[in-house]
Order: sequence, then structure tokens, then C-alpha cells
Amino acid sequence: MRVLLEVVVVLPSCLQWTTSASLHPKRQEWSVVGAVESVLTSHAPCQHACLLLADQHEELEVTQAPRGVRVLQAVGGSVNGSDTRHGRLRETVDGVREVLQDVPRWSTRILVLTRLPLSHLGGLHGLLSNRNAMLLRIQDHKTSRSVRRVGVFVWQPYSAPGSTPLRVATWTPHGRLTLASHMSLFPDKFSVFSSAPRLKVVVEVLPAHSLSWVDDAGEPGGRRLEYTGYISDVVKYFAARMNFTTTYVLSPERTFGSRMPDGSWTGMIGMVVREFPSCLPGKPLLRGSWSANTFSPVRILLQQGEASETVLGPSCRMLVNILKVSVLSGSSCHPLMKTNSALLTPNADVEWPAEWWWWERLVLGLWMLTVLVLGKSYSGNLMSLLAVRYVPQPFQTLRDVLDHPSVVMIWQKYSGYEQLVRDATFGEIREVAGLEKEGRLEFHTQARYKESLDTLVRTGGHVLVDAGNSLKKLVASDFSNKGSVCVAGRGSECRPGGVVHGAHVPPLGRFTHSPPPTVSQEGVCVTCVVLQGVFVLLGGGVVAGLAVWCLEVLVKPCKEH
Repeated sequence: MRVLLEVVVVLPSCLQWTTSASLHPKRQEWSVVGAVESVLTSHAPCQHACLLLADQHEELEVTQAPRGVRVLQAVGGSVNGSDTRHGRLRETVDGVREVLQDVPRWSTRILVLTRLPLSHLGGLHGLLSNRNAMLLRIQDHKTSRSVRRVGVFVWQPYSAPGSTPLRVATWTPHGRLTLASHMSLFPDKFSVFSSAPRLKVVVEVLPAHSLSWVDDAGEPGGRRLEYTGYISDVVKYFAARMNFTTTYVLSPERTFGSRMPDGSWTGMIGMVVREFPSCLPGKPLLRGSWSANTFSPVRILLQQGEASETVLGPSCRMLVNILKVSVLSGSSCHPLMKTNSALLTPNADVEWPAEWWWWERLVLGLWMLTVLVLGKSYSGNLMSLLAVRYVPQPFQTLRDVLDHPSVVMIWQKYSGYEQLVRDATFGEIREVAGLEKEGRLEFHTQARYKESLDTLVRTGGHVLVDAGNSLKKLVASDFSNKGSVCVAGRGSECRPGGVVHGAHVPPLGRFTHSPPPTVSQEGVCVTCVVLQGVFVLLGGGVVAGLAVWCLEVLVKPCKEH
């Protein structure tokens, strides 16, 4: 069972800024801590520890909680000195951080106890609204020395700073805690937003997604950003389920973001750290997640090598050379064709010199062997094995790229991969960082990937290094833009887009309910490229016949009878 942590912040000393009447540990007003104890003991789960932050702790040690109480004392007997107030606050905050450093944010429940009016709590609005926190406010007159009632309030997430919090319960000194609404203590206010807020969602250009600006008079600047793709479908799904509307924004650097040497963040992650957008769709790639292998492995995208010459190239040149030889030797062959012409009659015996039979046997044997070899080669992988040495092989590992003398690597700019390269101190990644001084390392934003693919990668002098999933989508998008159509075979997982149904979120575009499979037929158009093997067989036969014929004429010319 996971142990949760309760943080109780008692802010009586804040009254020193507005009034001289404050809660002192030696007075009866410390009975207000009973409100804290009532809330802790009345909370249904009761599976949390308590962290109590106050000015003094003598009378607070008697406070009880189901899983114990940890009291942090603000050092100093007086809070009137402005010179020491910030130092004491810093010491107290450091003590809280030591306790909370290993506690997840959403497992921490916070109680803030104060006497200040709501108009003076603007600085705590972000804490009380966007965290699992409740406000315990003493509602008696500020000059009163006794506590008669304490209200328990909750601010809705993403509400305006000047909005009125919702009263959840009321506590009286008699130890009675009365719920004032249908909501329970520490309500689950993040599952459905009752205020229907408008959230800003920071996005970035991705393969299979599109960004466009449309005119909208109701938006700042008169235009609105439209974002389409499966991530947009997921955002719409959550917006409908959690009751909020969205506005898409872009980061200034137009990238996912990485950590800079000064500790600041750039891109989408930097905007989330600064809490400018309300949320970020998807899990960002941070340095802490590299060891967990929560992202796609790195792949290398490069120009595909092509054969220096086709299969028919050598055969055509050989045929031309043989024809030249035949033309040059035509004068000696012309009278032979005339004198050897004869009329064959039925039942006539044809005599042929016996010394010519071994040539015929040799030609027949060579022809049968040629047909057998060509047939077997095109039915197997013999031609591929013979031609593979003429095709440049792609880079198989990062070491192959590093050992190349001139190729340039392109990595994603302002991303976790750039941070990985710049923070590396040893290994191949450190060697990659050293290529920047040689001019062989460049960083491009993902918005420039298509341009880099067309102008740099296709020339063969650059390679693109990024997540495998991102490169697959980039190749698919480039394939679609060339005018070709992807045909899914029988049993393939590639299906037409469906409609989101049910209560399950479609994970990364693969819908829970896919259309029923249909029988698809695959066909290939009959072209010269497809029939190249047939032409090779025919051309090979003609070349072999001409070669033997020319050899017969040149080696042993015929004599006239």
C-alpha cells in the first residue's frame, strides 16, 4: 500500500503584514489546530503521514494523525524583522524539500491554515487550485481572541485568481466538522473540471500531422492555430471527457526542448516548466528517461545506394562489339553463303564434314548451360549476390558514420538527443560531439526535416539521426507526397482510419474498433522493368548465337566446292 504525505502549512505569522493580532503559541487561539486534526482524522483513506509547518511546535506536538505527524519549526521567536524573515523562510522551505524530495506531487495533500482574507491570498492561488490542496481559513473577526469557526475551501483547477473558492466543510471548536457540499475532503477535482476552463496545449509539427492558421476574430491577433492528427484526436477525447476546451500554441524555438547549460529549458518543455501552457500532449523525452528505454531506438536515415549500371548494360555493349566484328568480317562470309546454298530434294543424303560436329555439340551444350544458369539465377538470389558488390552499402552502425571521412550527421535541435550529445563525456556519443568542430555535425529543428531530406540527405552527403518512430513517419510522409499509394496486403495491420468509440483512449492512432477486414487484391503493372529477365534471356541467346557464328567464320572459313 502506497503511503501518502499530508503537508499542513499554518500561516498565522502572515497576519503580521496586515494586523498586529496574530496566533501566538501560548494563547488559546492555538486551539485552531484542532481544525487541522479534525480534517486529518475525518479524511476517508487515512493512509498518509502528516507534515506540519508552523512558527512554534510546543503545543503542536499533541496533534494527532492516523499515520503520524512531522513538525517543522520556523527558527526564531519574532517574525517582525524584515531582514531575517526571508532567511527563516528559506530554511523552512529547505526542510520541506528534504522531506518531499522523493514524494510524487500528486501523492501529496496540502492544507493551508491562515487568517488572511481571500483577497490577500493571490500568491497562493496557483498552489491551491492546481494542486491537491485545501484552504483552512479562520472566519472570525481579526480582532477576536477566540476561534469560533474555520472554513474549509477548495479552488477549482485553472480557475481565475479572483474567483471565489468552493466551501467544502466547516469546523467549530467543539470538534465538529460539517460537510457543506456534496464534495468530500480532498475531492478528485482533476478528473472532471466543473468550471470548464480553456487550456493552452503546446504542440509541435510531427509526421502525419499538419499545422495551419485560420482567421478567427475572437482570438488574439485575429487568427487561430489548427492542429490535425492523431494527437489532436487524443486531446479532443480528453477535452470531451474532462470538460475543457483547448487552444493550440507553438514554442518560440519550434522544437521539443532540452536543458541548457544555465539550467533553463527550451522549446515545449521550457514552456511547461514556466507554466505558460496548461498541458503537453505526450511524454517528453528527458535525460532521466533514457535509462528506462521509454522511447524508440535511434535510427539513421540516408540516401539509398544505386547500382552503377543495369544488368542489360554489359550485354548491350557486348552485342554492339560482336556486330562490329561481324560487319568487318562480312566480306569473307558473303561468298560462303552463296556457294553453300543448295536445293535439298526428298530422300537425298546430306553430307556434312565430320570435323564440324564437335562445334555443334559445344554450341548446344553452352546454350543449355546458359539457359539453366539464367533460369536458376532469376528464380533465386544469384543475381542479387552478383550485383550487391556494385551497390553502396548503407551505414549499419553509428561507428560506420564516425569512420566515414566526409559524411555529415543531422540531429534534432533543442531536443533530448542534442542534450545527450552535448552532455556526453565518453564513448561514441562523445565522438559525435567532437564532429561539430570539423563541420560534420548539424542540428536542425523537426520543422526543417522535410527540407533537409530533399536538399541534403538525398544528395548522399548527409545522414539524419533521430528516433526510429519519427524517421518511419518521415519516410511515410515523403512517400505519400511523391504521389504513390500504399496498398495493404491481406493480414496487414494497415487499416483505414476508424472512429473513436467506447471509453478507451486510442493509443497513438490505432483505434480500438477497426473496420471489418476486406479482401484486397494486389497487382503489378507489366512494364519493361518487370520483364527485364525475359529480355536478358532473349538477348543472351542472340549474343551466344552470334558469337559462335562469328567464331566459326573467323576460325575456319568455308571453302568453295
